[in-house]
Amino acid sequence: MCPTQDDTNYTATDAAPTVTGNITEAEEFAAPNDAPSPLVTAELSEETLPTYDPDAEAEPSTDANLFAAYTPDSPSAMLWDEALFSDGVPRPRYAYAMEKFAEIGLSDLHDRQAAAERMELEEGITFRATGEDEPQVFPMDFVPRIVSDETWTFLSEGLEQRARALNAFLDDVYGEKKIVEAGIIDEFDLQRAPGYEDSGYLQPPGSVRAHICGMDLVCTDEGRWFVLEDNLRVPSGIAFSHSMRRITRKLYDDVMEGYDMHDPAEAFDMIRDTLAASAPENGKNPNEPAMAVLSIGDSDSAWFEHRRIAELIDCPILTPDKLAIIDGYLHYQDDAGDAHPLDVVYIRIERDTLFGATGFNGEVLGPGLEDALQNRRLAFANAFGNGVGDDKAIYAYVPQMIRFYLDEEPLLDQVPTCLCHKPGEVDAVLGRLNEVVVKPVDGYGGNGITIGPECTAEELEKRAQELKDTPEQFIAQDVVRLSTLPTYGADTNGEMTIHPRHVDLRAFVHVRPAAAHQVDSGVASDKQGHTDDGDERAGSSYAKNLEAFTVPAGLTRTAAAGSLIVNSSRGGGGKDTWILRKPVSWGDAVPPAGALVDEGEEGPAVIDE
Repeated sequence: MCPTQDDTNYTATDAAPTVTGNITEAEEFAAPNDAPSPLVTAELSEETLPTYDPDAEAEPSTDANLFAAYTPDSPSAMLWDEALFSDGVPRPRYAYAMEKFAEIGLSDLHDRQAAAERMELEEGITFRATGEDEPQVFPMDFVPRIVSDETWTFLSEGLEQRARALNAFLDDVYGEKKIVEAGIIDEFDLQRAPGYEDSGYLQPPGSVRAHICGMDLVCTDEGRWFVLEDNLRVPSGIAFSHSMRRITRKLYDDVMEGYDMHDPAEAFDMIRDTLAASAPENGKNPNEPAMAVLSIGDSDSAWFEHRRIAELIDCPILTPDKLAIIDGYLHYQDDAGDAHPLDVVYIRIERDTLFGATGFNGEVLGPGLEDALQNRRLAFANAFGNGVGDDKAIYAYVPQMIRFYLDEEPLLDQVPTCLCHKPGEVDAVLGRLNEVVVKPVDGYGGNGITIGPECTAEELEKRAQELKDTPEQFIAQDVVRLSTLPTYGADTNGEMTIHPRHVDLRAFVHVRPAAAHQVDSGVASDKQGHTDDGDERAGSSYAKNLEAFTVPAGLTRTAAAGSLIVNSSRGGGGKDTWILRKPVSWGDAVPPAGALVDEGEEGPAVIDE
């Protein structure tokens, strides 16, 4: 039957994780007030962190097998591990790395792990969880996720297709709504979506709306990739990916030397190029647009990322009180009190917060911003109103969007999602309530979710009544088994070991106007978005004028040991993601007889059994 979206990913019984997704940036690393510390090891202060000396001679490992948790008769044998076969033998592309880790030994690996946490503290690589006053370290595990060039090419093509279709959808639903007229998407689902808002009409028709997209993926126990969710508002994570690579390079260069991989730093040139490509035609500086990153400041959970992006794309980072509309153009005030015009703003702030703020000239920003956006004197990336495109119920329609707007078949699978208000669906869900995940359509951060296999009889009874009373408030999805990767930390018995933990992957896709395409400023849109474009499919010509580019970097997130949730605020963390440029010489590493060959080694993205 069905799975969805939510930046939190859940596992069910027998290590069968269910997938969920889609939250705002402020909730990206959020946790309930009683959430445990996300540190992989016990809480460590600067005084208790061991010091790693890269020039010191490493002591040989006393462990007979670093990966003793991987045995054919262990629980891990039931999981799809991307790095190791069930008996602990490395899959081909991991062979060199695992050999090096074995040479380093567990004692030295522990010291390096502690040194990584020290570096994160010193560099401020932190997030602030909901209900917490102090920022917390985003823990990084030393075993990387390694993605072959063949697999990344396959994923990139599918993600770029998806990003183009979603942009076409956004342009359409704030325009003629031809996808609704065609009977593909219900007007009910559109109007119900919390992210479908009037501010979406401020974006000029025909322009890019989701410039930087964050797509969350999972690999199942069959080596098959699914898109978990689409984040089209303020997707976070690229700065953490970049920081983890810097740490890896400092502490594990002896492991990295066996691989030729992309550098996450490439992402920041791409961000700058994408922002520049969105420059408004009536801006102050159309040829060399002035750009800035906009944030609420250090109270934002993703403040570290905002600062790092601004630094690496060489743009000022601003708060709303540093802005003002002067003569119809947005300006910012520098530290000396001088005002400078802005053409493009990378938005990392909520609409209501920005539009209701008072600028440095004492005037409320909202009216002037609306005028500048509508008259193409200012561009926002990403546009407001994009939340309708990453809505939990709208997610179910993305494959149909691809067919409608692009006239193509989807290249990537996604988790089937049941809309409980559809005829017959709620009865089907009620009949399998103990097997499926049920989520409120307007819930974020895992709130209100029931995971059937883990619920008590009382919880299931309560959810059943809610489904009967208000089926339109819920979606349902099947359990999907998530892959694992070896991860160092305290296991469920409290012992420091390397053991399998569930993972997901956030990828980033940029969308720009095609090089030869310029928005026709003569095509206007009223409140209903009606234009003179007579194309039968509103997005078909629009989508052809878009180019999409997948960033050669990703953010791999891990669950805590024994946890059913892939979420840093609940004890999880991250891994450096190595996206290979070309196949590696795998030496003598040979999988055991009869074992499946991992995806990517022979080319296909889906494993044939």
